[in-house]
Amino acid sequence: MYNRNSQKYNKTEKVLSMKLYDLNPHIRYARVHKTAQSLKQEVRICYDCRMFYFDDISGTITINGEHYNISSKTAVFLPPETRYMFSLVFNTNSSAIVMDFDLTAVHAELKSSLGTANIASFDRTKVPDYTLPAELSTAMIRTMPQLGPPLTQCCDHFLLQNPFFREKSSALLKMCILEMVVANLQSSRSKLAEDVLSYIHEHFQNPSLTNKEIALHFGYHPEHLSHLISQETGKTLHQYLIHYRIQMAKNYLVTTQYDIAEIAWRSGFCSAAYFIKLFREHTGSTPRAYRLQKIHTEF
Repeated sequence: MYNRNSQKYNKTEKVLSMKLYDLNPHIRYARVHKTAQSLKQEVRICYDCRMFYFDDISGTITINGEHYNISSKTAVFLPPETRYMFSLVFNTNSSAIVMDFDLTAVHAELKSSLGTANIASFDRTKVPDYTLPAELSTAMIRTMPQLGPPLTQCCDHFLLQNPFFREKSSALLKMCILEMVVANLQSSRSKLAEDVLSYIHEHFQNPSLTNKEIALHFGYHPEHLSHLISQETGKTLHQYLIHYRIQMAKNYLVTTQYDIAEIAWRSGFCSAAYFIKLFREHTGSTPRAYRLQKIHTEF
C-alpha cells in the first residue's frame, strides 16, 4: 500500500499482472514546454511511465545505453525504471510535451509526479508495483505527427482541470499509447507478411484461394510463405486463411439474416456442408446454434 509520508510502496502487496486491455492511464503530470534552450542531461531513471513529444527539436536520446535520433514530431514512451539521457537542440518555435503517468489507476491516491532520479539517488521502492503488459515493457521511439494534437489536448485538459479532466486526458493518452503499440507491431512485421495478410483479407471470399495461388501471386514457394506467416501469426498460411474466413462468418451470422449457404459462400467456403464442418471444428458449435446464442446474449 502506498504511504504518503514515505512515498514508498509496500512490496508485500500483491503485484498486479496487467494486460493491454487493462490500460487506464493515471496521469500525474502533463505540460507543453516551450523553450529556446538546448538540453544535455545526465542519465536519469524514471519512476513511473513517461511520454514525450517533440516538435521542431533535434538531437538524441540514449536509452539503457542505446542511442536513438530525435527529430520533429517524435514521440517517446518510457516504462518505469528506464535509464535515459537527452541531448536536444531547441529552436525558436520548439515545443516539448512531457507527461508522467501510471498505466492503471490502482495507485490513483498519488496525484503528484514521481519524477526521475539520477543513478546514485534512485530508490526502487518508489516504483509503482505492477507487471507491465509485454507491449509496454520496453521503450518506444517513433515519428508520429498524428499524436501531436491529442497529446496537446490531453495537456490542456490536465492544466485547466475542467470537469472530468482526468478521465478525458486519460482517454486521449490511452489512444496515443495504443497507436504507438500498433505502429511498433506493424514495423516489426515484415513487409512481405503484411502484404500476404492484406491479400488474404481482400480475397478471402474466393473459394479457390489456396496456398499455391497466394504463393504464385507473390512469387514465392508456398512452404516459404507458410513459414513466414506462422512466424508472424502463430498459424500456417492455410490455418490463417481458415481462421479469417471463420471470423468473417461469425460476423455475418450475428449481424445479418443471410442463410447458412449464403454465409458459406460470402466467407469463401466451397459448400455449406464444408463450412458447417469447419465451423464446428473451430468453435464447437454449429453456425445456426452460434447465431441463436449470440443474438440472445448480445441484445
